[in-house]
Parts: sequence; structure tokens; C-alpha cells
Amino acid sequence: MMPQRRLSREELFALVWEKPTSEIAKELGLSDVAIGKLCTKLQVPKPPRGYWARMQAGQRPRRPALAAFREELEAKRRDELREKTAESLSKLQRRFLELALAEMNSKGAGLAPPLGARPLVNLDRDVAAQVLLLIQGRAQVWVEEGRIATRWGPPVRNSVGRLVERLLPLAREQLLVFETESKRTSFRADGPVIFIRLTKRLQARVVGLTNIVRDQELQHVVMPLVAADHAWSTHHLYSPESHLFLDSWLCVSAREIWVEWNRKSWREEDPPERHATNRIGLSDVMPVDFLPSSDKALSPVISGVAIKPYADRLRALQEAERVHEMMSTAAYAMQKEVPGEFLSVVDRLWFGEERPFQAARDAFRHVETELERWETELEAERSALARSILGIVPGDIATSESRGKLLRLSVTSVTLYSSGGCVSFMVSGIRFRKDGTLGKLQETLSLSFADERQT
Repeated sequence: MMPQRRLSREELFALVWEKPTSEIAKELGLSDVAIGKLCTKLQVPKPPRGYWARMQAGQRPRRPALAAFREELEAKRRDELREKTAESLSKLQRRFLELALAEMNSKGAGLAPPLGARPLVNLDRDVAAQVLLLIQGRAQVWVEEGRIATRWGPPVRNSVGRLVERLLPLAREQLLVFETESKRTSFRADGPVIFIRLTKRLQARVVGLTNIVRDQELQHVVMPLVAADHAWSTHHLYSPESHLFLDSWLCVSAREIWVEWNRKSWREEDPPERHATNRIGLSDVMPVDFLPSSDKALSPVISGVAIKPYADRLRALQEAERVHEMMSTAAYAMQKEVPGEFLSVVDRLWFGEERPFQAARDAFRHVETELERWETELEAERSALARSILGIVPGDIATSESRGKLLRLSVTSVTLYSSGGCVSFMVSGIRFRKDGTLGKLQETLSLSFADERQT
């Protein structure tokens, strides 16, 4: 027998932490086992053994948070992005969208023209991806052919760029397939096929590398690929002949993208080999000419304009840090008064079961644990607040002036420290070499903000 209505995860979570499973089972007309299976299916955590006994004893054990399904988070993120980007378009942007859909229809796509004030709301993800590529390859041609009544220049280009920014979160991410150029290997295994998911963040990083190549007139630059960026073919990973050490780099030139990779065998008699995959045109897979770079320029001195929207949050953090410091000072001053091991023995012999000295030691340990937890939470808030103010996250490329020279970092961490009216931001990361390639040296950018009202 099933319940009269379907329980949501939130309702089931509230029930199992409000009363024992046996009571819930009676109310719903189910068995305890059925409730347990339902919790497993909906990924609802159940109270641990002894929880209800502790509740009856007057304790209040901490209740865990209900973690969301990954697919729920992804769906919510996509809906938020769709709502954010599906704003009304300008006449010029709408015209570019109409022409892209018209060209797709000329090849038999059968797509309806954009309607209403918000034409991006119901745009299919695959269609959005194709529109992006058409705009990359045809936007300037449409203007020069007179199909759009305007002149190609920075204003039109910027308008198209804003349209691309709105389309990008709606488009399905492409999967790039790189194949080894030739079988130039002494190993028995074939060369790998490398798959790369071209995410929005990776596209921004590629744009940054492309700008470096163009600005400094380089042949190409490279970026190490990690597991989060790509996957080798399963044949290469699991065939018996392929137990190898593998390293790979994404290579970006002004117009192309490819992968170069090294492999070394476990056997010392097999020499290491370096190979390259086929090359793919950037304009064939992403709107590279209209995407903003992931490079974030940071001024050594942070302006009050950047701080102002977060002033209340910063003051709250400063107050929490002040209270934490006061409690830490008081707690460690008490540590001198906490009985040592010798008095603990006396405690057991003299007081028996009461053991007041042991209770004092336990109380201090509890305070110490809570202060450590509080410090962890404060550090997380420092990092989150710094990322919000500076507008950067780990993985971004940050540029700033350091000791009179331009410094570029692949950001690994961001935090801030405040004292009175002064706030210092610390941006740490791996430094880029002069040729645009990512080096191995760690560097930290120090940025400051001074509240003039405090001086």
C-alpha cells in the first residue's frame, strides 16, 4: 500500500527527522523497510542510531542539511541562466538571430522565426550552438552583403558580442574529438583519441590564449590539460599494451586548436615519444572573435566603487572576526587555569564520579573545537567575499602590475584580510612565462583598499 500522495524530498526529510520511522510508517500505511527504501531512492539522510534516545534525554543533536540532487542543481542553474539571458534583444541583435535561423532553414532545419519580445526563452540548446557558429562565420559577411542595413565596425561588433554572451549559456556544449595525426610509435597500442568538452569556462580560457598569440605575434601557446578538461579513449586507457605515463597539452594558435601529448612506457627500453593530434579551426567550434577573454585585469589599489555593494557584508565579517579574536584570547587565557594531568588523577581519586577537573578540561576542548570550526567558516567567507568583490574565481587568468612589471596568473585561490579601514586582497596562482605558456612558479598578488573615511 502506498501513501495517498507522492512525498517530496523536503517533506520526507522533515518527517524522518521529526519522529521515528515506525510512527511515520503507520501514518503512511507503509512498512519501516519501505520508508528506508524511499529515503534511499530520494537520497534523504536518516537519523543515526541512538538519535531518538538522545532526544528523549533532552539533548538536541545537530540535524544535517538536505543536499540537493546534482540534476536538480543543474536544472536550476540552467533555468536561472536561461531566465537571465532571455531578455529582449535589440533590433540589430534580433536581425542577426533571424538571419542565422534563416540560413539553417535553407538547409532544411524547419525552424520557426523568433517571436515575441523575448525570442531566446524557448530556443533549443542545439539550435543555439549552431546559431553561435553561424554568427562567428557569417556576421560580417551579412553586413557587407547588405543583408543587414548597417556598417561593420566596433559598435556592431560589440552588439554581436553581447548577443553571443546571451546565447552561450543556452547552447549545448560541444564535444571536440582529436585524433592522433599518424601512427608514429614503437608501442603496439594505437595512438589515442582525445575528447574535450568545450565548456563556457574553457572557451574563455582559449580566448585568453588566442589573444596572447595575436598580441605577442607568437606561433602558438600551450596549456596543460587535466582530467577535468578531457578524457583519453577507453581503448588507449585499458588495452594491455597501453600502461603508460601520459601528459597532454592544449595548443592554441591564432586560428587553430590541437593537442600535443607525451607518453612513456613502464619499460625502460621503450623511449618516450611526443605526438600531436589533428588541428581544428577555432571558428568552426566556437565564436572566438566575439567572446570575452577570461583574463581579469586587477588594479593594485581597489576602488571604493568595487567595495561599496559589499560594504555591509564586509562589516559583518569584520565584526565576526573581532568577536572570534576576543573569544580566542579569553579561551587561551583560561587554558592556564585548566587542570593538568596530575590534577585529573586527583580528580578521579578524590571526587569519584563527579570529576569537576575533568569536566573543566572537556569544556575547554569543546570551546577549542568550536573556535577552530568558526575560523574555518570565517576563512570560507573571506574567500567568497574576495571572489565577489574582485570578480574572479579559481581557474581565471588575472593580470596586474607587480614591482613595475605585468604579471599574469592562473588563479588558484583568493582571500582577503581586514583591519580597521584597510582591506588587503591576496590572489595566488601559477605564473605565466613571457612566451605565454603556464610555468611552475607560484606567485601571489597583493591588492589593497584603504577607506579614506577612516584616515
